[in-house]
Amino acid sequence: ARKRVAAAAECWSVLAGGDRSKIKPVVEHFGQVCESLNKLYPDSPALARALQRVIDGMARSGEPPSPALALEVATAILYLQAALAAPELADASLVTHSARLAQRLDEVRQGLESQPLEPWMEDLYRQVSDSQTMGSVVGELRATLAETEHLLDEFFRAPTQVELLAQVAVHMAQMRGVLSVLGLEQACLAVVRMRDSVEQLMRGEIPVAAQAAVFARLGNSLGALGFLIDMLSYQRNLARALFVYDEALGERRIIMR
Repeated sequence: ARKRVAAAAECWSVLAGGDRSKIKPVVEHFGQVCESLNKLYPDSPALARALQRVIDGMARSGEPPSPALALEVATAILYLQAALAAPELADASLVTHSARLAQRLDEVRQGLESQPLEPWMEDLYRQVSDSQTMGSVVGELRATLAETEHLLDEFFRAPTQVELLAQVAVHMAQMRGVLSVLGLEQACLAVVRMRDSVEQLMRGEIPVAAQAAVFARLGNSLGALGFLIDMLSYQRNLARALFVYDEALGERRIIMR
């Protein structure tokens, strides 16, 4: 089961990055994952069924997942990796937690907004060894960051489209949750501050004359965040050490040593 989940996670990450050729392999890998889940946890089939509905929908559409759905599936994958790596941590509440993950998957698949990660998710992940494979998250973070940058670019070109910022705020909340799970506190702080700026723009609290500086800070922070996400693939500890949020500058920056 662990091998199947790891293979599904790797393939899902590539598909979330936009590679449509991975749809068929993803369908096959997740079919195997669901088979394992049904054998291991026959009393809690909700998560396997929800994952299967997601994969069936993608097989029909022939399209990569949206950033929200990509992150939601990544969250479920992380939970399964954690539960399989340390069964004693998950057994007592497996039915409840898997049912909740299934509900979240169904909600996002149906077009509802993704919800922030819940405390029990973060607590469980933090109890798993830091060497636990979490590579699937990197692809989803990249996809979500790219969509965030695209939406902000559209808004900067047409500031009257304030509705774009609501989507940006949702994406930032999703990224903050995953970065928190990975223990990247400075990155979480940066995303929280960026989201504050976005919400101020939404409410019209930033004068037009000051908006260019806000846009520049957001761009610099997103650029540094993109570099951090790339580094997560091969050196998470270095990623933690080289990035800080500078409260004085109001942006995330890289510490060059």
